[in-house]
Amino acid sequence: MSPIDHPAIPKGSTVLITGANGFIASNIADQFLNHGYKVRGTTRDPKKNAWLANLFDRKYGPGNFEFVAVPDMEADGAYNQAVKDISAVIHTATNYTMNPNPYEVVPGTLAGTVNALAAAAGEPSVKRFVLTSSSAAALIPKPNDPVVVTTGTWNDEVIAFAYRDPPYEPERAYPVYAASKTLAEKEAWKFVLEKKPSFVLNVVLPNINFGASLDLANQGHPSTSGMVAELFKGNPAPLAGLPAQYFVDVQDNALLHVAAAIHPGVKSERVFAFAEAVNGDGILAILRRLHPDRTFPADFQSEKDLSDIIPRKRAKELLQDMGKDGWTSLEESVKRNTEDIV
Repeated sequence: MSPIDHPAIPKGSTVLITGANGFIASNIADQFLNHGYKVRGTTRDPKKNAWLANLFDRKYGPGNFEFVAVPDMEADGAYNQAVKDISAVIHTATNYTMNPNPYEVVPGTLAGTVNALAAAAGEPSVKRFVLTSSSAAALIPKPNDPVVVTTGTWNDEVIAFAYRDPPYEPERAYPVYAASKTLAEKEAWKFVLEKKPSFVLNVVLPNINFGASLDLANQGHPSTSGMVAELFKGNPAPLAGLPAQYFVDVQDNALLHVAAAIHPGVKSERVFAFAEAVNGDGILAILRRLHPDRTFPADFQSEKDLSDIIPRKRAKELLQDMGKDGWTSLEESVKRNTEDIV
């Protein structure tokens, strides 16, 4: 018998996914629909993202997915209407502008998170709240540094770095994003501790996401999947700008979000979506193996992420409870990420 035979939220109920048109969020929606749930997704502009609703209508039948407009997640009460009659909230929406000024990024991300939590706390039907945090809330890995990461590891270092005095140089953009995710997750745990809502909070910390697009024509290769696509086309710059780190296939990440919402044994957990360590040279080696007749850039990143991520074991167990053998391999994820280009 599977642990999800008696899910924490009823099958057929509706979950709310904020920022549902995003790369990770759209895959989360896909996985919930695949597991027999209905999905309400928020987006700034439902008309602009109608392709996603049309895709899910074709795949799962009309009436299982709907968009609602939330033009500004930072506005008071932004999610109060969207959360009506919802069984779980998956909050993925965040400020991903890569603005290097922390004062223009962090407050908005915190406001959006608190608005989603407050709306969920005010809706009796909500039993689970899943926050999409980030690996960066635990650490930004340093090359060849064998640090041990546990569920209690926090990236306090990046907060201090992000809030250094100006000028706000472009290189500060990623640390500011990391600080926003760290502080937003801390705010979520503080909210639950102080407000004591009736829902269970779980958090997923994904590392860099690769994998297939749901709809190449309308979605392209969004977010970090675009880095692999760019490397395939001969441009290593986007990946070269990031340190060697762990990766996760976007579908595994999405499935862990579903587990955090429906698995009865997952309560008040930080789920670490870290599949395996990766660097630029490793991705190039896979591309060369998959496409021996194609010319790729020279190796550019040999450093390794030697971090020992202790909670990876728990995340793998959750994938197995959800019916998978374990993590999608880097090779398989890169293949999915690039086969539509070929």
